[in-house]
Amino acid sequence: ANQQAGMEVDIVANGGSDPHLSLRENPSIHIHEMKSVQLSGISKISGALALLLKAAIQFIMLIWFLCFKIPRPDVFIVQNPPSVPTLAAVKLVSWLRGAKFIVDWHNFGYTLLGLSHGRSHVIVKVYFWFEKHFGRMADGAFCVTKAMQHELAQNWGIKATVLYDHSPEFFRPASLTEKHEVSICCLFFLRYLRYCKNSICSLNT
Repeated sequence: ANQQAGMEVDIVANGGSDPHLSLRENPSIHIHEMKSVQLSGISKISGALALLLKAAIQFIMLIWFLCFKIPRPDVFIVQNPPSVPTLAAVKLVSWLRGAKFIVDWHNFGYTLLGLSHGRSHVIVKVYFWFEKHFGRMADGAFCVTKAMQHELAQNWGIKATVLYDHSPEFFRPASLTEKHEVSICCLFFLRYLRYCKNSICSLNT
C-alpha cells in the first residue's frame, strides 16, 4: 500500500523463502535480507544462553542494517512478533534517526513463546515485560482484529487502529479446471496410500 502511494519502501527481514516476484521486480521496493542466526551447538548446552546470545546478535545486526544499510526513513513500521530484540532496536534507531516508530500487531509474542515453554516460565514473563514496555513506547500502532485492539487498549495501554488484512491481487479463487486437477491429484494420492498400506499388510502376513 505504501508503494502504491508513491513511497520508497525498504524492507529489512530475515532470509527464508523468496518474496513474490511483484515485490522483487518493483523498483520502489528495496529488500535487505539479514542472515539467520544459528546457535544449534550452544542450544544443546543451554537453551536460555542460546536465546540471550541470539537476541544480542540480532540486536547488533538490526542496528547495523537500520542505521547504515538503508536511507533515513520517515517511519519505521515493525511487524510484531517477533518482539525481542526488534522493538528495542527499532525504538533506538528511530530516536537516533529522527523517524516515527509504528508497531503492526499481528499477534502477541509472549503467548507464542508460552506454547513451547509454558506461560509461567521466567523467559515468557521477561518476554511479556519486554514486549509490553517497548510496545507502549511506539508513536502509533495498528492491529488486525477488534479483539486485539480491545486487549491492547484495556491491558496494555496502547491505542491501536484496526487495519484488516487483505489478500494481494495475485491471490484469487481457483478456477473449475484447477479444482478438478487438485481433486484428481488427491484421488491418486489416496489410492497410492491405500496401495502402500496393502503392500505393508502383505509383507507382514
